[in-house]
Order: sequence, then structure tokens, then C-alpha cells
Amino acid sequence: MVIVKNFVKKNFYRDSVQLLHLSEEAKKIEGVVDAAIVMGTDLNKELLEKQGLLTDEGRAATDNDMIIALKVEDSTNIDEILEKVEKLLTAPGETTAETYYYSLESALEALKDANIAVVSIPGQYARDVVLKLLERDIHVHLFSDHVPLEHEIELKKIAYEKGLLVMGPEAGTAIINGVALGFANVVNRGPIGVVAAAGTGLQEFTVLVSQAGSGITQGIGVGGRDVKSPVGGLMTLLSIKAFEADPETKVIAIVSKPPSPDVQDKIINYIVENTKKKYVTCFIGGKTFEIPEKLKGRLVQTKTLHAAALEAVKLVDEKLYEEAKKKLFLPKEEIIKIAEAEIAKHSEKQKYIRGLFTGGTLTFETQVIFKELIGDVYSNTPLNPEYQLPDVHKSIKHTVIDLGEEEFTAGRAHPMIDPTIRLLRLVDEAKDPEVAVILLDFVIGYGSHPDPATAHLDAIKKAKKIAEEDGRHLTILAHITGTEKDPQNAKKQEEILRSAGVIVLPTNALMALTAALIAEKKIDEAKIGKFYNEFLVGKY
Repeated sequence: MVIVKNFVKKNFYRDSVQLLHLSEEAKKIEGVVDAAIVMGTDLNKELLEKQGLLTDEGRAATDNDMIIALKVEDSTNIDEILEKVEKLLTAPGETTAETYYYSLESALEALKDANIAVVSIPGQYARDVVLKLLERDIHVHLFSDHVPLEHEIELKKIAYEKGLLVMGPEAGTAIINGVALGFANVVNRGPIGVVAAAGTGLQEFTVLVSQAGSGITQGIGVGGRDVKSPVGGLMTLLSIKAFEADPETKVIAIVSKPPSPDVQDKIINYIVENTKKKYVTCFIGGKTFEIPEKLKGRLVQTKTLHAAALEAVKLVDEKLYEEAKKKLFLPKEEIIKIAEAEIAKHSEKQKYIRGLFTGGTLTFETQVIFKELIGDVYSNTPLNPEYQLPDVHKSIKHTVIDLGEEEFTAGRAHPMIDPTIRLLRLVDEAKDPEVAVILLDFVIGYGSHPDPATAHLDAIKKAKKIAEEDGRHLTILAHITGTEKDPQNAKKQEEILRSAGVIVLPTNALMALTAALIAEKKIDEAKIGKFYNEFLVGKY
């Protein structure tokens, strides 16, 4: 027998990453069957309810209160366990070699040679800090979200005039001189530079370039709003200028969700008039454009991150490209073989795809591919507003969810760090008798969960068992954005997933293609060939 208890600490705050760590430590206490320490937001209470960890005490908590939810063996002393949890909450952090400063001025005084700073504070307060850094001629990686648009415009105009980078806001990823900032991967150094208005887009691109045998000079994340009309692509243009001046960079890639048309034109015109190097553009879901005469032969236009990475490698080394295709560019015959094998296992009722993504750019790219192959799909971030999910917690027909959006992260760590919300959703989706395929992205590297594949094993097994007991076969497809050098080791993650019956594809684009073929229940080789030609290779 087990009992569930909730203890509420009024007006007591810890950030979501700290609470995730504390929850894991609490689970190690003798007599504890399960534990979760969270802030009392509606989302967290809903998740506790689904986990069987919520009581009336927890239901009464407010957003400013902390809930300590414990499931314990009934023979244990709950007071002793609670005392141990309280010690975890108040214990000082582990001693590290880090030095703490209590003002920006004291930090700058101590670190006189610093030329880049990472800012991660509530967005409404970021402006004043960033202004002080720009006054000191320091580049900024602005990790904060909810920065007012007018602040971003002001800061980037000042930075542009001074020749300084403001990466962000909401710049989740950058790789500067081989050092990862935010979420990023351990990739090879090499001759390809990338400027990205897309966080997981930058990660997928740099990982695929590295896996193809080439490498990255710099990876500059400028934030999604940089390529929209109000900001005008200021940091994208400044990054291009910097790459042009860098002797180590031979090929420059520009990656983003669709820029505003005027900004896209501005970027292309700048490349025409001010550059000499080779370029790859990947405006995912954006308008295609006629390549100007001056750029023919040195600019390649692509539609997916898969194509962008391989075409960048091709511009560096044609032989390397041919080898890379064997690793990353599965032939049509192999994709068809996978799809046909899965179609044969499904019932007639099984026809829908459910994509549960942690990466926003990978969510978007998948929807762009689906629009081409099976039409618009429902989402919390749909391409077509008519396909907005009425309830983001309930899928409709084909549905692709970005679990990194605010409605899923209020008071919680990002799902790349804490997969709890996806694990619960995975099991829920398996209960729908019309679901044929579930898609999972695993974005590993610095900042992400230390072993996400293992963390998903129980939920994957449970989902498959639910389907089997109902006489169905459930197909689970996955893609890992990461390298073998990452702390989690992409190869080990792949082995863990395959051991649980998950089919792992080498790129997100190929995962989306495979899912679409399975859901359609028919193989149209002409349609597949057209997709390969338009989406998996570049246009010169």
C-alpha cells in the first residue's frame, strides 16, 4: 500500500530547473515511491493529478506557493521524509569553481577582458542590463524571453551602430569560438558559419554538418524576431558582415522560419551587393525566390535543415558531400521499405499522426513538410490559423505539438530538460484507436536532460502495451539532434530507443516524410521523388 501527501509552502519560490533536481533527489529517499516538487501553477497541478500525486492540499495552492507531493509506502514515517525534503530545499548548493558577483559593475571590473555576456533575467528588466553592456562594447547573448519588442529594436539599433551583436532575445543557442551558449551541441570546428533565427534549427544544422564530416566556425543565434519587419534583420546582416571578414569561414548559412518578405529581400540584396563568399539559405516555409544573376553559382536555396546542411558541406567539399549522403540521405527505397513494413501492421482505423516535439523549429519544419505531403495539420502553433487546436491538451486528427511553448512551460522547466509533460501525453495519445504514428524529437547536448532516451522508456513501453492490448500496432518514430561527443552520446541514445522498438531516422525531414507515407497508407513513388528533389536538395 502507498499513500499520497501534499505539503504546501506558502510564498516559497525556487526556479523550475532547481525544482526538477530537488524532485529527483527526493525520489532517492528511502520509503519514497514517487515525488514531485513544483510551483502551484494550474499546469503543474494538472500534471500532478495525472501522475496520481495531487491531494486537496495541493489543489488549494496558488502560483506563488510550492507543492511538495510525495507518494510513500504507508509503513514509512512521513514526518521524517518531509524533514529530509526540507533539508534538500534549504541546503546550500555544491561548491564549484564559479565566482559570484552581486552587481554587473563588480563583475565587469573583475573580468576586464570579457567581450561577451549571457543575460538571462525576466525580459521586462533586460533592457537596462543590456544597455550597460553595450556601453562597455560587450556583445550580448540575450537568453531572456518576454522582452518587449520596442526594447529589442532599440537595443539592436544601438548594437548595429557599434558593430556589436545582440543575440536574441529568446536566443536559446549559440556556438562562439567552439564554446556553447545556452542549448547547444558538441560539434566539429570547420569552415561553415551559420546565422540562425531559430534555436533548434541552429542545433539541427550544426549537428548534421558535423555528422557529415565538416564543421562550424561560429553559430550565431539572433532570435526569431530579428528577421521580422520591425527589427529589420539587423543582427542577421551584422553576422553576415562578420562572417565575410572572417578568413576561417568559407561558406555561410542563413537559417530561419519565414522572414518577413521585405526582410528576406533585404538580406538577399545585401548578399548581392556586399559579399563574395558562398551561401546557403534555409527559410523554412518561406517564399522561394529567383536567385539573382550575381549569386548564381555561389548561393543555394533550400527548404529543409537536412538540405541546408548537406548543401553547405557540398559547397565546401564535393567528395565529402557524397560520403555524407550515405550517412544522412537515406535512399527512397529504404524509406519506402520502412513505411510499407509499418503500414502492414496497422488496422484500417489507424490513420493519424501525433507529433510531440520539444524543438520549436523542428515542429515548424515538420508542419511545412506535412503541408506538402498530407495537407495542414492541427497544432498549438499552426501554419494555418484555422488549424489552431481549441484545447492544446487534446489532439485532433493529425496533430503536431510544440511542447516548448509557454502554455506547457509556465512554472516548469523546458521539456528538453524535464520530459514529464511529454511522457504523460505520449501515453494519452496511445489510447486513441485512430493513431498510427507518434513522432518524438530528442534534442540533446548542453543544457538538456542527461539521458532523455532512458527517461522515455517506461512511457514508450506503456504506450505500446496499451495499443497491443487493444489489438493495435503503434509506430513510434524518433530523430536525435545531437552527436556522439555530446554528454548524452547520440549513438547510445539511439541504441536505447531502438531497443524499445522505436524507429530512429537520421534527420527530422526524413522522420516527417516517413510518418506521412505511413499515415497515407499508400506509396506514391512519383510524389516521393518530387519531395526528394524539392525538399532534400538545394536549388542553385
